[in-house]
Amino acid sequence: MARGESIPPIREDLEVLATSYQGQKALLIRDFLGLIRDPVILQGDALDIVGLIDGTRTVRDIQVELVRLKNGLLVDAASIGLLIRRLDEALLLQSERYFSRKENFLTDYLRQEVRTPSQSGQAYPDRPEALRAFIDDIIEPPAPEEDLFPGKSIIGLVAPHIDLGVGKKVYAGAYRSIRSLRPRRVLLLGTGHGLTDAYFSLTEKDYETPFGRAATDREAVRRLMESGRKAVSPYDIHHRAEHSIEFQVVFLQRLFGTSFTVVPILCGSFVRELARVSRPSEVPGVDGFLAALKALREEDPAGTLVVAGVDFSHIGPKFGHRERASSLLLEAEAHDRDLIAALAAGDVSGFWEESRKVGDRYNVCGFSTLAVVLEAFPGIRGRLLDYAFWREESTRSAVSYAAIILAAEH
Repeated sequence: MARGESIPPIREDLEVLATSYQGQKALLIRDFLGLIRDPVILQGDALDIVGLIDGTRTVRDIQVELVRLKNGLLVDAASIGLLIRRLDEALLLQSERYFSRKENFLTDYLRQEVRTPSQSGQAYPDRPEALRAFIDDIIEPPAPEEDLFPGKSIIGLVAPHIDLGVGKKVYAGAYRSIRSLRPRRVLLLGTGHGLTDAYFSLTEKDYETPFGRAATDREAVRRLMESGRKAVSPYDIHHRAEHSIEFQVVFLQRLFGTSFTVVPILCGSFVRELARVSRPSEVPGVDGFLAALKALREEDPAGTLVVAGVDFSHIGPKFGHRERASSLLLEAEAHDRDLIAALAAGDVSGFWEESRKVGDRYNVCGFSTLAVVLEAFPGIRGRLLDYAFWREESTRSAVSYAAIILAAEH
């Protein structure tokens, strides 16, 4: 970057969390894409400088702003320039260096045939025997036989994607409810936490875990890609490190072995569309994808299972709130339960309106995924099996999650 040029803005596909490190304020930055392997911590003057990098300012502009912020204290322009070079070298800026590395990274991953597990050995054991015992400890003993939906057929479930140990009880409620089923194909939808370039990301890669490969239905994936067109990302890199689908695959493999195929779908955010439209099918370019997804289930309704791996509210300073989670818990839970009620009734417009009403204030990461489920599978009904909050005391933040069984008319 030449002197006097505007500094490229900070990347939009990063997870940036306010935290503290060694007793001082800090920003913790993670890269969902995977170009940056380890988290980056910024402190001191870097916090002020990063806040001023918006794609329009030069080093001189930032220096002038810092003088104002620091009540006349001068920060050397060379020091600012050095920090910006380091940010660029760390691939935090939307610079030529970043775009070049990103293109090579995306192309290399696209050529790979298998999506290897990103959470094995971390979130769950990496050996089949140990993983089997780990999952069995969650879902055993089996629940008593119960007709959860008299007069209706179970077609799927909503399960968490929170840490498996944290959400153990709720995962158990979700997966115990479907253990008697024998699906031939699973339409597997998850939250694409780092998906910013499109509304959906698909992959033709098989999903591998310590239990083996879950074969991907490539023909179904290609149909969705063709129908979704620009609403679907041209790359599948978003699947590489995303856990929202991977966790569900592990449970499904333990229950059903290798007797099923999967259609892995990551859903990006509809939040920016909340005020413009009243349901997902009105989002430009999305209606074709939804129609194709609906058609996939209609081809084999008895043999198709729908699974959504989502969490609900994310509240507290870790997620951008000034208030601590404890002061937001009651209103966040009320919002969650209104969303769940709309889901249970199959009310896609009411589901959308509830989020629009609060402006997604509670950061419901599964909003888009569940809106897609409601729109693509009309006539669906839900029943809440379990609901919980996980509270992270160190950051005064919390996350909610639920198990919901989905059913439709026989």
